[in-house]
Order: sequence, then structure tokens, then C-alpha cells
Amino acid sequence: MTRRRRLLPALRFAAIAAVVSLASALAAMPAEATTAPSPVPVATATTTATTATGTPAPSTTMSSTTPSSTADPSPTPPTSSPGAPATAPSTAPASPSASPSAAPSGTADTSPTAAPAATAAALPYPVGGAIGAVWTAAGGESSFLGLPVGPETCGQPDGGCFQAFQHGYIFWSPTTGAWAVNGAILGTYAALGHNRGWLGYPTGPETCGQPDGGCFQAFQHGYIFWSPAIGAWAVGGAILGTYAALGHNRGWLGYPTGPETCGQPSGGCFQAFQHGYIFWSPTTGAWAVGGAILSRYASYGHNRGILGYPVGPEVCAGGECIQTFQGGLIGWSSAQGTTVYAMSECNALNNGFSVYGANGSARVTFAIAEAYGVTGVTAVNCFKVAGLFVPQWITDGQAGKAGFKAPGVPSGPTRYDYSPSGSYTVTEAFGVGNPGTALQYTTLNPNSRWGGNPWTPTYNTYFESSSWVGYDENMWYFATRSTHDYRQGAVINYNRPPDSEIVQDAGFAIFLHENKSPTAGCLALDDWAVVDFLQRSRPGDRIIMGVRGDLFR
Repeated sequence: MTRRRRLLPALRFAAIAAVVSLASALAAMPAEATTAPSPVPVATATTTATTATGTPAPSTTMSSTTPSSTADPSPTPPTSSPGAPATAPSTAPASPSASPSAAPSGTADTSPTAAPAATAAALPYPVGGAIGAVWTAAGGESSFLGLPVGPETCGQPDGGCFQAFQHGYIFWSPTTGAWAVNGAILGTYAALGHNRGWLGYPTGPETCGQPDGGCFQAFQHGYIFWSPAIGAWAVGGAILGTYAALGHNRGWLGYPTGPETCGQPSGGCFQAFQHGYIFWSPTTGAWAVGGAILSRYASYGHNRGILGYPVGPEVCAGGECIQTFQGGLIGWSSAQGTTVYAMSECNALNNGFSVYGANGSARVTFAIAEAYGVTGVTAVNCFKVAGLFVPQWITDGQAGKAGFKAPGVPSGPTRYDYSPSGSYTVTEAFGVGNPGTALQYTTLNPNSRWGGNPWTPTYNTYFESSSWVGYDENMWYFATRSTHDYRQGAVINYNRPPDSEIVQDAGFAIFLHENKSPTAGCLALDDWAVVDFLQRSRPGDRIIMGVRGDLFR
């Protein structure tokens, strides 16, 4: 009993010492890291912006000369393009590299989640969620993006977020997913306001392997195109629509060489490309101009000159090309180079504003009076260049002393002095000697007559007779008298084949002839114009004549 009592204090002392030693050992152990990144949304990439061939997906909708007038740049794109640039993301972007790096190849997940993947404690800022998935797929710390240099920043337009890295950004929104932007493309994107600018969020990766070593990247409202020789430039709105239709950077225009420049006449804009320009205005739309036609257009001051904006594409046929502008047309052929044609009534044959069509004719001449009862006309001789009608010449002339009858109303006998309205072919000519026409030509003689007596076999036809009876016309007399009306002329096929059957007493002897003075129903022009008309005419050419309001829509 005495021995056990002596040992108790010693055992208690030893136990206390052991507890103290264990506590000291536990205190010396390192604590385990338990901090997790804050929840971020996760997303998956939607469709990429490339086709199977690697070309840009279409938008919704030969020489490069600087415009002679200094442009007045505006910070906002045209009304047909996305909204005006806003402020850049609150976090300052990393400096872009000199050229784009390879684009991320991984895809992300579009469904939000509250628990992003865990991030290593060694990272200066956590990277998770959809942004983390893209970064990890690109190679993480060893990727072209490098390490994060700031936290994920949300509260962006459309509920989006972004995060900055050493060499780029990753932008995310619920509708576009997460995509990286870097290099020279990032530099242009930053200058336009990043995701707060008119381009919006990226919708796909940077796609390289393009012509001339170039790359592009698609955004919500446009593209940025880059090549080593040109740099990076954005294209959007209606100009992008035309650029896409022409093949983007794989088409004849090549890469953009500058920004879209607005503040132009009539609220227009233009953008320069390697081999041409695209011009846009609210009333004309967006059209490309290139090659020799662009050079001639530049000499007239581009869209600031008398030609105004292009209103259609360049069209080519038969070794010729032509393009229509507000104030005229520019044609080109290898034989003649470029020619500028005035805007005229000929264009109504191209755009459907003429009530009467060309009906296959290669040359059409208008004779236009401004009102009924008016004898003076404007004569416009039109011919085709690459399938479009342009003016050969424009001059004044005379019609019947009583003016024009309404369309469909017979002009009647020549003694009433009316000219018919309508569209008529030309197949025959006459005069004192062939001036070199391809029309069937009759050389007049003292017996030349034109039948004017209705209900006779010769009504409204050429015949020969030594007599001059009733209303028949003595063509030799009119050719040789001092006013030489019929010295040269063409038959207008009114009320006669091949245009129609002959209707008795509906009208006869409707000609185009010399001696520019009011007539008994014919058209009369200056001598030079009649000769030129005959020399250029081919069978089936057409004359359209009448009051302006009846001829044009």
C-alpha cells in the first residue's frame, strides 16, 4: 500500500508531460489549404464562325487608291451596322503581342454551375468555370495566354464576364460562351471598346491558316481580319455583308487595310481593302469598286465627286465591264480602257423604269416630249456595254406639229400632224446613197413613192410609180428639195410589219429623217444624228417615242 502511494504522483507527472509533448507536435504541423475560388458561371462553345474550308461564315445580310478628299472619320459605324463603341472593360487589357498567336482549341460548357473547378494555390488569381475550361484546354500556365493577371470580372453587358491574362483575355457571355482574344486582333478589339464596343463578344476562336498567313476572329456584330502585311482591322454592318458576298479575305478584295470611315456625303461610309473599296450610303446600300473602274472613279473624286455612290456591282460580259453610280456609269474594255457615261433615260432600260423594254434590241433610241401638244423632243441614243444600256449621244429633235397621240391611239393620216406613241422596231432605211448602214437600204429615185391612200394595196409601203396620186408621198421630192428631209432616213415600223399588221387609215409614213423641224408625224433630227443613227443601227433596233409620263414609271 505504501509503495503504490509513492508511485501515483510520478505516473501523473509522466502523463501530463506526454500530453504536453503531443500538443507541441500538433502545433508544429502545417495547416492544409482550404480556400476555394468564388463560384463563376460555366459555358460551352456554340458553333464556330468557320465553314468546313476555314473561311468566315457569311454575314446576315483591283487597285487600291486613297480617296482624293480627306475623310471625316466618325467614331460610330453606319446606321446599318452595330451600335456605337462604348467604354472598355474596367480592367486594363494586357499589351497585345505583335501578331496573333494560335487560337484555343478546346470547347467550354454553356450551362452555369455554382462550383467551378478547383484552382491551384500557386496561381496569382483563381481561374475557374467556363473561362477556366478554355484556359485549361489551351494549356493553362504554359498556354499562349500565360498566367492570369487579374480576377474574373463580371457585371458586363448581357450578363458577361472576362478575365485578363499575361497575353490576352477570355471573354464569356451566356449566349456566346467563352473565347480567348489575343495578339493584334486583341489590340483592335480593345481600341473598339472590347465587349462594350459595337463588335460585342467573340463568338468563336481566332482562325488562322488564311491567305497570306492571315487570321480572323468572329464577334457578335462583325469580324476582325489580320495579316502580317496589313495588320488587324474590323469589318461590320452592311459593308461586312458585301464583303462576305465577295468571299471575305479569300475574295478579290483581299484584307481590309483601314477602318470603316463615316462622315461622308449623304451620311455614307467607306472602307478600304487591298484591291478595292466598299462604299455605303443609306439610299444606295453597300457596293464594292475595284480595278480600272476604281481608278477612273478616283479621278472623279470617289463618292464626293459628281458620280456619287455606286448603286450596283461591276458587271462584265463579252470582254467589257461596267458599273453604275448615282451620277453616271463607268465602262471598261480592253480596246478602249475606261469611259464615263452620263446618267440618262437609258438607265431606265436597266432598272425596269422604262414602260417599254428593249425586247432584245442591242440599241434603243428614245424620243421624249415633256407634254402633249409639244413638238420638241429629246432624243437619246442608247447602246449596250456589258449588257447595260448607256447613252451614245443625246440631242434635241422635233415630232409632229400636233405632238403625240396617247399610247394605243392611232396617229391617223399625216394631214393631222400627230406622231404615234409606243415602241417600234427599225429594219429599213432610205436616202440618196447608203451612208454605211446595216439596215436594208433603198436608194431613192424619181419614182420612189410611199403609199398613203387607205384601202389600197400600197398603203403604208414603199413602191415605185411615175405618178403621184392622192395622199401617196413622193419620196424623191422630199429628198431633193432644198430642206432635203428624206436625203437620209429610217422607217419606223408603226402600223406595219414586222411589228403589226397594217390597219387601214391608222397612219402611215412614220420616219426618222433629216431637217430638224416640226413634221407631219415623223421624227426629225440634225443631219449628223440621222447619219450616225443609220451607221450604228442593226435590224431590230428600236425607237421608243412619246410623252415622258407615258414612257417611264
